[in-house]
Amino acid sequence: MHHARWCLLGLLPLLLSAPACSDDSDDDDKFSESYQVSELNASYGAFADESRLRIFAALLGRQGFVRLRGGDTIEIDVDGQRVPSTERLLGDRVHYIADVPAPSGETEVRITFVRGVERVVGKIRIYSAFELKAPPSRLKKGERAEIDVDPRPDLSKWPGFFGPGLVAKAELIGDCIETGSQLVELCAADSEEGKCTQAYPLTLDAAKLVLRPGASACNVAVHVRLAAGGSPFEGTGPAKEKFKGGGFEGYRVRAFDLELTD
Repeated sequence: MHHARWCLLGLLPLLLSAPACSDDSDDDDKFSESYQVSELNASYGAFADESRLRIFAALLGRQGFVRLRGGDTIEIDVDGQRVPSTERLLGDRVHYIADVPAPSGETEVRITFVRGVERVVGKIRIYSAFELKAPPSRLKKGERAEIDVDPRPDLSKWPGFFGPGLVAKAELIGDCIETGSQLVELCAADSEEGKCTQAYPLTLDAAKLVLRPGASACNVAVHVRLAAGGSPFEGTGPAKEKFKGGGFEGYRVRAFDLELTD
């Protein structure tokens, strides 16, 4: 069984094992109290596999990550229940992290930045736990394989601006992948040229992979993600303050092994 490698919007690797740091910086730009809410950017993520749900919250100011100070706090709720979070630092990187058992059903994660009576709320839906239906064990370079899940999502319940808001992707990890891993879209077999339609079953197109020059066959771990974006940040306090920008990414993931052959 494989477990996904967790990251927050590409900013940094998982920091669960990083020790908390207790020394404050003399640089006020590194603390939240030095900013108006509208000057901050938020970068949030919620990622679930078959056993754990991991939630990350980071705030960024003029010079990068900032720590909460001056009464500012982060509250994390899973399906309406408050869960504990921990501050983790690695160098100048700061995250507020929660790690809880993954609910089996569709899950709502809410992250709230609290400053006095002001609240800025970010919300995201995470798809329910799923199984992979007879995933392929072998795939030739340049060919396609069918990927299907159970239960299949009802995409009409996941509306987006340009199609369904729940999108299937796969991260392939192996020695023959040029960068060690690559994220590719999973598209319906009847997608128009140049487009990626979301419908089930999906196809994994090995022709999209960028391989190391001269690479021969290798074993890869395939992490299938059903991913969604969060709703816009909402100011719920008296002044309706909101962040300058940022985003909230989330997905449910299942993994399988695949032999990529010549």
